[in-house]
Amino acid sequence: MRAFNTSKAARRAVVLLAAASIVSACGTGPGASSGDGKSLRIQIPAGPMADRMQQVGKDFEKANPGTKVTFESVDSNSSRGPNVALLSSTATPDIGYLQRSTGVWSALLKNKQLTPIDDVWNAAGLADKYAKSQTDYYTTNGHHYGVLYEELLIAPIYYNKAAFAKAGVPDPADHQVASVAEFESMVAKLKTAGYEGLGVGGSSPYDLGHTLDALLPTAVSESDYHAMLTNFKPGSPTNVKYTDAGFVKVLHTIRDWQKKGIFQKGMLGMDTTQAQALFTSGRLSMLQGGNYSYADLKAAKPSFDMGWFLLPPLTEGRKTPFNAFNGDTLVIPAKAANPGLAKKFLKFFMTDKYQVSVVAASGSLPVFTSIKPSSLSNLGDLVQQQFELSKSVGVVNIWDSTVPSTLGQSFAVPVLQKLVSGKLTPQQAAQEFQTGLENLQSGKVSGATD
Repeated sequence: MRAFNTSKAARRAVVLLAAASIVSACGTGPGASSGDGKSLRIQIPAGPMADRMQQVGKDFEKANPGTKVTFESVDSNSSRGPNVALLSSTATPDIGYLQRSTGVWSALLKNKQLTPIDDVWNAAGLADKYAKSQTDYYTTNGHHYGVLYEELLIAPIYYNKAAFAKAGVPDPADHQVASVAEFESMVAKLKTAGYEGLGVGGSSPYDLGHTLDALLPTAVSESDYHAMLTNFKPGSPTNVKYTDAGFVKVLHTIRDWQKKGIFQKGMLGMDTTQAQALFTSGRLSMLQGGNYSYADLKAAKPSFDMGWFLLPPLTEGRKTPFNAFNGDTLVIPAKAANPGLAKKFLKFFMTDKYQVSVVAASGSLPVFTSIKPSSLSNLGDLVQQQFELSKSVGVVNIWDSTVPSTLGQSFAVPVLQKLVSGKLTPQQAAQEFQTGLENLQSGKVSGATD
């Protein structure tokens, strides 16, 4: 995830501002906005898309003579906490980045720190270009406060084809593994051949959550899964619980994989960057990632060819679907110096043209339903395969970034870390999730509504 969340406290705004990597689209220097209607500061997450956005800045400057665009890069860790303080301060960029599911969105809205951008939505025709579920997700009390610019497919497992061949493990047919038993047998053979098993960034604020996300849809019925995406709302008419057998089975599987050595050694002490480096070095046979991971993996120039598959289903006969994350969001903070110019940029950027030349070219999936799959050859071969398979096995909304952060990612990952370290049993962990659900339903904690 790569990125999956912007949420916590206000304490490092000054540090973040000083540490931000600021690159001008047409030069160097901080280019701080002065409220002159011509200088535009835009925050974007570090990674392949940051490079692609430079061209968008140049295009915007050309189309609007006299304007100057600068980009400020925010890294994955900073975006999960300190960035909330920056976006609500007078030092805020004109366009900020956040992830919709993390609590930052709700906190900023509650404190009236986001500018409504209904006019951007109308001018760009976004309600007609997004899927209905995406439009609903980005509508709060009839208004819009952010734009979703990409979709991510979560938790494909990348693997070292040379390692599989050496271990005598065949490439998974149709990118699916039939069962947990088959998957564990694969790992045993790979370890005998001298490789470590499945790489997960156990110390990261999201990666263990993605393991849960990948396993949950096939552990419960479709109706129960849908209920889990919505039953946090007060008055929700469902009796689905996190102490039910299906969810507990997910927790048992994750705990067992740690005990059996399915995960790499020292998993809890590694973040996603360290796990990725172990994989590209050739020591790790498999890596949990996303469609967004592929560009970085290729850039590392591993000495082996890569393939990919999805984790096994927890119910026999089910096909494992993809999880989709719809949360990478651009907003205009209420204290932005140049909100008018910021709106003009968002209208300029949110087009089919940049969905293909920037979003798809960065390895992410466009969000507009108007984009034809035939136009996405620049995704890269493995991501193109993932996109095509998603059409047959299906896509579900990712659990830990659809429910509020007080139950989802920022709550769930610490519970999972305690689970795999032996501090909680699966039943105890399940009860923590259930208590979190009940606290939301009763209104004891916030987040059940925007």
